[in-house]
Amino acid sequence: MKKSLILGYGITGKSFANYLTKKKLNFEIYDKNLRGKKFIAFPEYNNLKRYENIYVSPGFKLTDHLSEIEICSLEFLTDLDIFFKQNKSYKIGVTGTNGKSSLAYYLEQILNQVSSGIIVGNFGNPALDFLHHKKKYSIIELSSFQLEKLNKSFLDLSIVTNISPDHLDFHGNYENYKKAKLKICNNEAKTFFANNDICLKEFAFEVASSLEKIDYKTLSSLNDLPHRLEVVVPGIINDSKSTNSASLLYAIKKLNFDGNLIICGDPTKEPKSFEILGPQQVYIFGKHRNELKDKIKCSRAKIFSNLDLVLHDIKQGDIKPNILFSPGNSSGEDFKNFEDRGNFFKDKVLKYFSD
Repeated sequence: MKKSLILGYGITGKSFANYLTKKKLNFEIYDKNLRGKKFIAFPEYNNLKRYENIYVSPGFKLTDHLSEIEICSLEFLTDLDIFFKQNKSYKIGVTGTNGKSSLAYYLEQILNQVSSGIIVGNFGNPALDFLHHKKKYSIIELSSFQLEKLNKSFLDLSIVTNISPDHLDFHGNYENYKKAKLKICNNEAKTFFANNDICLKEFAFEVASSLEKIDYKTLSSLNDLPHRLEVVVPGIINDSKSTNSASLLYAIKKLNFDGNLIICGDPTKEPKSFEILGPQQVYIFGKHRNELKDKIKCSRAKIFSNLDLVLHDIKQGDIKPNILFSPGNSSGEDFKNFEDRGNFFKDKVLKYFSD
């Protein structure tokens, strides 16, 4: 009996394994960090052709193992290829450099008040784990990694919040990244592009109103996702989800922020240096502080090894806090992920400013 191959064993890779196990199909897994009974070394190109199907995870970089010619000669399946074929819901795709998770979350809340919907994809539930759900709408949050590998979009409606440089270490350059993002569009689906100045909640209502009749007077208020311009205590905002310079500069502009900005993280994914204007003081902390200092253009920067020293310095000078924590970079060696650093920041804020 022929076997299938799963490339990458993160959240999506595990959902592939569950899917194939339920179908009682044999498979092997390649993940550079794992070895074991079902985990193998990456096969030679000719051996790849012997697999019945090759399932590829979003973050798996095929060009690290195969040439472009070899990649084009093989067939790969993503979880979304399977989801498009087998799930019967109305499919709404959401992508963008910033704001896609929040928009998908708002849209799910609205649609569940007037109909039924579920978020799957990059944020929330792996698509294959909810392959046969019975809700009317699937709201699929799509990363550039997912879109790059997608064979064809069968979305009923597409949404793009914005596109600015990100993940260039994976895609190689901005044009490749943009091309991947725009694969969300197809000739059959209506596409919504967000205006840069529009409120995401208002945009979610606009999209939902194109699908369902909505009485705004009867709708409950919408919840926000944590770590996105989240007020911790009055005057202190946690924007830990800011993982690139575009989201950092967006937060400063949106808030018209002129207080104490705190940044951290690994800046190696930023294609070039960027200027920070507005905040009266910029604080840089963490293991990447020296690289980050060299990356930003700002004459009002203070550097500390840890967040405690930053908050202590701010408290010494300001009776009433005015703080924006918007790292503008990936977590790097400082934290496991943006949730971890956002929760860490909130805990520290409550320690220093809860009186």
